[in-house]
Amino acid sequence: MYSETQLQELKKAYASGMTRVRLSSGDEISYRSLVEMERVISTMEKALAPNKKRRRFGYAMQVNKGL
Repeated sequence: MYSETQLQELKKAYASGMTRVRLSSGDEISYRSLVEMERVISTMEKALAPNKKRRRFGYAMQVNKGL
């Protein structure tokens, strides 16, 4: 899958505006745009993050129309 090192290397390249990344493993990856890199970074962050359940908050609202 992904490693934290790969994520950090990709973020570093993104921050400098480069669309070509050479990973520490020797692989070189070219992206079409910074937008594509953002999507990949987001995907990697989600994959590396611990599983968290989304908490949903709800509320009930009572309305009095004064009748």
